[in-house]
Amino acid sequence: MLALLFVLGAARKKVLSQSELLALARRVGFRDPLLAAAVAMAESGGNALAVGDRDKGGSYGLWQINVRAHPQYAESSLYDPEYNARAALAISKGGDDWHDWSAFNDGSYKRWMTGKGVSQ
Repeated sequence: MLALLFVLGAARKKVLSQSELLALARRVGFRDPLLAAAVAMAESGGNALAVGDRDKGGSYGLWQINVRAHPQYAESSLYDPEYNARAALAISKGGDDWHDWSAFNDGSYKRWMTGKGVSQ
């Protein structure tokens, strides 16, 4: 019951902390949840309603899923943290391939890899 309340609360919450992103990444099955949470923090700042790359078709939600590159994902659903996390999990092949994320390619995710403020 508590887990269900957490999931429902996270779905309605607009900005997730690094700890909440870590818990979400663990729950959906990323092999390295700390890396997954770090990428999301660098991409969106934890803002589930983040929109970027408008000139490239639009990237949405926590992991900034680009709908032009990944049209199988519904733009409106990408604002849901769980749906967005599962999309990122699939696109990244379980968290093994982050080449689609600029925050990974430019290294900006690294500042979030310390685990600072994260209960592990």
